[in-house]
Parts: sequence; C-alpha cells; structure tokens
Amino acid sequence: QVTELEYLGETDKHGTTVTFKPDTQIFEETTVFDYDTLLTRLREQAFLNAGLFIHISDLRDPENIQEESLCYEGGIKSFVEHIHKKKAQEVLHDEVIYLSAENSDSTAEVAMQYNDSYNELILTFANNIHTGEGGTHETGFKSGLTRVFNEYARKTGILKEADKNLSGEDVREGLTAIVSVKLQ
Repeated sequence: QVTELEYLGETDKHGTTVTFKPDTQIFEETTVFDYDTLLTRLREQAFLNAGLFIHISDLRDPENIQEESLCYEGGIKSFVEHIHKKKAQEVLHDEVIYLSAENSDSTAEVAMQYNDSYNELILTFANNIHTGEGGTHETGFKSGLTRVFNEYARKTGILKEADKNLSGEDVREGLTAIVSVKLQ
C-alpha cells in the first residue's frame, strides 16, 4: 500500500518501521516464515551493526505472540560473548580482543576470544552477509593470525631456531572469532 507522506506532529521517536506480509500472488510457494530463523538473522544484523535497535514480533498466533528486542552496543565483541554464553564455554582471557581498520572504501573488524574447547569457530561476513564458504577475508585472518603467533614465539624465544612453526590449527584451537568486512 502506497500513500502520500502525512505530517502527524512532533515526536521524540525516530527510526524506520518495516512491516512485511508476503503477497501470495508473487510468492506462490509457501509463505510461512520460521520465527527462529528470522530471529537468528536479525540478531546477526544487530551484532554486525553496533547500536542498531531491532524489534521482531510474530503476531500470527494471538495465543502465542513471540517478540524480542535486539541491540548490542558492543557489536561483534558482544557477538563473541553471546556465543560463549550460549555454548556455556569457559573463556581463557576476560576481554574479547577487538581490532578494526578502515580506508576510503572499506572497513574490517575482528573480535576474538579463546575458550577451553578444542574447537574453532570463525564466522565471517562481507557487507553483513554471512560468508559460510569463507573468502579472502577469512583466509587473510587465518594466515595473519598464524604469522603473528609464530613471529611472537620466535621473538620471545618460545620457539627456538630449530623448532618448526606452529600450525594454523594449533593457533586456532579453542578460538571463537567474528570477521566482518564492509566493502563498496
């Protein structure tokens, strides 16, 4: 439905409200949405855009209304903390390590923290889209992390001249990391 812009008066509210109901003539297949799938995707967006406020409501069943408000001032740092809390993992250092850089047409953010598990979890995003297949941003992160660990180990004498370098798998064991790049 399209209408002319209508002035309603002064308000202290701001932002954009999006209400969506699929047109069954366009979406001929099923038009039933899974609340948990949408919540997961919108939660990712709230983490990837620090301070963005998102409220999701599912009003399809008046007896079972589901809704949640999402806003993470800590951005991807909060994302790492959320993952550890959800998986009930013990972290090995209190603070999430956070790095960011930008140039004229791109930004990159990394948040990471080690936990007591043997598993690595690296989630990567390009322009807020999850890149489950990886990409150059994930490859660069992994190789850069391994290189920094090996350089530090050599410089401080943890690794001697005759010792082999640490492998990428060794360096990433127990690591949870979020890598987000935004490009033109």
